Amino acid sequence: MSHEEYDTTRDYQTILRLQIEEGVKELERPGHGQFLSSLSCGLTLGIGVFGLLMFTTVLGPLLGEGAVHLLRSVTYTFGFVLAIMSQTELFTEHTTLAVLPVLSGDATPRSLGQLWSLVLGGNLIGGAIFAGFIFVSGPSLHLIENQAFVDVATTFIDLAPTGVFTGAIMAGWLMALLSWILTSVGDSISRILVIIICTFPIGFGHLPHCVAGNIEVIAGMLAGADITVLQWAQFLTITTAGNIVGGVVFVALLNYSHVVWGTEGEDVAESIEAAEE
Repeated sequence: MSHEEYDTTRDYQTILRLQIEEGVKELERPGHGQFLSSLSCGLTLGIGVFGLLMFTTVLGPLLGEGAVHLLRSVTYTFGFVLAIMSQTELFTEHTTLAVLPVLSGDATPRSLGQLWSLVLGGNLIGGAIFAGFIFVSGPSLHLIENQAFVDVATTFIDLAPTGVFTGAIMAGWLMALLSWILTSVGDSISRILVIIICTFPIGFGHLPHCVAGNIEVIAGMLAGADITVLQWAQFLTITTAGNIVGGVVFVALLNYSHVVWGTEGEDVAESIEAAEE
């Protein structure tokens, strides 16, 4: 494939084929590789949370609330840019990427469950480690006040379960859509812009994301926020379920269906073969 072809926006059949190929490759990757990559991703994603908390403390007294919120939202995307561009495993990307091979018959539900378990576990452990790190380093560097940890974390806990679930659906939808769109672009600048565009609403709306949000809640608990273990577990469970619904239903199932069923007279295999020719 030439550089020019690689930089050209791809048609929907080609996107599906490439998504399935990438998903199969991830599903067949050794478990220890999946886990270590997801652990690294959880740590890297925390950089965006660190920026959000740092801007709250440093710029809060200097700028208006609206300006600080906008800057925080942009900074929040940096963690996603770094995690995704470094090719590490992020759970909310796999809610579509790894589901497609199962839908096409190229992988089993069991392999999907194993991948999801390893990636989510690695993301959460890496994020928890980073939460402990910024809890110590932020105040020590005079970049994050203790109250900032508490305020950011409690915004999630104060939401009703319906708010957490619907917000998580939106976040999962955006992240899965991000995975789909990234397959249609090749150059690094376009990929970075796509990541920022898709993750900015998550930061601006402070939508519940099972990995990034978990970092914020754990850091808040370490800082003394009035959050019980049960409340944390409820938040994480509802958020993860919402992220999965957003990615699987609104991106994986719909996009797979429109590509396959939208090609009259062709089944899944024929659709993919047509894209390869």
